[in-house]
Amino acid sequence: TLGLENKKSLIVLGDSNKGVYLSSRNFKGSEVITNSELSTYKILHANSVVLLESSLEGIESNLNKQ
Repeated sequence: TLGLENKKSLIVLGDSNKGVYLSSRNFKGSEVITNSELSTYKILHANSVVLLESSLEGIESNLNKQ
């Protein structure tokens, strides 16, 4: 396991995935978002951030726009 039980965990996906969202409900305090929903507040509010490889391209794209 990743040791995410009972911690505020943020899981960032490249695209919406209903299966991951439904599975994340088993972990209290977890939140699943797509890279377009990512914000500084969400990162700072989480104890752990899990970035899926598919989310990195979108995050890079968003950072390069600014």
